[in-house]
Amino acid sequence: MNFETLAEMRAALAEAVGDVDPESSRGKKRLKILEAAIALFVTHGYRKTSIDDIARAAGIAKGTVYLSFATKLDVLYVACALEKLRLFAVLDGFDAPDLAPRDRLRQWVRASILMVAASPLLTRASASDPDMLAALIEAMPERFAAAMADAGGFIGHLLDAAVAPATWTAEERHARFVVLQALTRFAPLVRDDPLRQGLSVEQFADVLADIVVDGVRVPDRSQA
Repeated sequence: MNFETLAEMRAALAEAVGDVDPESSRGKKRLKILEAAIALFVTHGYRKTSIDDIARAAGIAKGTVYLSFATKLDVLYVACALEKLRLFAVLDGFDAPDLAPRDRLRQWVRASILMVAASPLLTRASASDPDMLAALIEAMPERFAAAMADAGGFIGHLLDAAVAPATWTAEERHARFVVLQALTRFAPLVRDDPLRQGLSVEQFADVLADIVVDGVRVPDRSQA
């Protein structure tokens, strides 16, 4: 499946997260596990956090954790999905039918920065704890490949709409996808005030989105 709407992306994340309704017994326990895991992964890193640590921090039995998650890696995967789902408010209005394609791309670039910058877990996974990302890639290659394919389809759709009726070559489209996808790895740096030189994170993300989108155009190949 290629994500072309915000609703599809939100639904996929919600499916990955599962029941975290604090009003239900099962959901409450699952949420406690995930919140404890997020705090431990951020503080101690992926490798130094064990299922025993997560169970202890959540105040539940170790066996209860395994009723919801087969491995620590599953906990990490779902914890990352939960953080993304919680931050989807930065994309409010993204699906508005009257939003111009270039403005939609602009909002996505802005969100790529803000969603990671606002999440300590996603920041650690993107920048300061390579074990997290490596563990996901190595242990879940098919799931990771599918996620990359979905992201490629989604970002490609945004790029194509932003320059229509002009079209990219396959190489041009791929290069621009790679750069936009890499923004999430760059986003943690925006948390550092010296880099922003007085700009707020939101201001920095707005200006970066303007620079990126203003430069999105299909090259004139008539002179080639």
